[in-house]
Amino acid sequence: MGRAPLASHVLCRDSGFADFRERLNELFYPADVTPLSGADGPGGELRGTRTEHITLGLMTFGQRTRVDPGRTPSHYHVNVVLRGAIEATTGRQELAATAGDAMVFAPTRQHRLMSCGDGARHLGIKIDRRLVEAELQALLGRPFQAPLDFAFGFDLTSAPGRSWRNTLDLLLAESDSADGLIGRPPVQHHLERLLVSGLLLAQTHNYTDELLRPQPPAYPRTVRKAVDLVDAHPETPFTLGELAQAAGVSARRLQEGFREHIGVTPMTYLRNVRLDRVHTDLLTGATGVTEAAGRWGFTHLSRFSAAYRRRFGVAPSETLAGAGGQDRGER
Repeated sequence: MGRAPLASHVLCRDSGFADFRERLNELFYPADVTPLSGADGPGGELRGTRTEHITLGLMTFGQRTRVDPGRTPSHYHVNVVLRGAIEATTGRQELAATAGDAMVFAPTRQHRLMSCGDGARHLGIKIDRRLVEAELQALLGRPFQAPLDFAFGFDLTSAPGRSWRNTLDLLLAESDSADGLIGRPPVQHHLERLLVSGLLLAQTHNYTDELLRPQPPAYPRTVRKAVDLVDAHPETPFTLGELAQAAGVSARRLQEGFREHIGVTPMTYLRNVRLDRVHTDLLTGATGVTEAAGRWGFTHLSRFSAAYRRRFGVAPSETLAGAGGQDRGER
């Protein structure tokens, strides 16, 4: 990211420590926020915003600080260090994190940020426990009993970790966009579930083996349920978990069924159906690129255009122009 995220959501800046602590507690929940180098020193800067189930906060500490929220039974947390160093604990585990590191806190354990260094900056992502556990159940294709327990350290340099970070960056960028689509409930819900399902697939936890274990492919009838749902409503922001739930199987089994019987993953199939619908609309020449993309569920125009070009070999504006439609500047 070129600039620090959440630039449109500054809650306090260059304020005293008491104000910083009050704003931090209002954004997340009451915690013991203690200055470790002088109570009269600076508090730092806080930026933050919320969706229905997720709170996003960017903290830059003006002095060495301890943050102790104790146990947070209704939420999971992910902290991503952007600058400086943070020493944290969860249960009996300890972690010294620096820029690029991340950590995951579960609601079943007490956790603390023992020391956030002067000038340290990190992203705090608070996620409703009900959303995380509903998505886990959808991915498994069955109810679960043992509490979900994530590993503490989260490797963002791995391919799954990078993918999850990209999703987080998209959510942050949408939150900063004055005319973005995140204010629309279906888009917001889709981005929330995308972030949560990505976390469940990218970060190790006590259900990882089951989620990733190879399974017999789904029967064609089961695959057909998902295909029919996508074909009927491709504009709907389906997640992998939702399609698996509708098909009555686990996400892993649905993926393998799609690969065997269709040759692509469920999400690739969904994207291709959407691209085909946009292509059909543009061939009529009666609709603009932005309108057609939005109609079929594409919320990020540059990514849409790249995917369209890969599938059809031309830019969407070229399809529109070839059909005699008016090019209003979309690419």
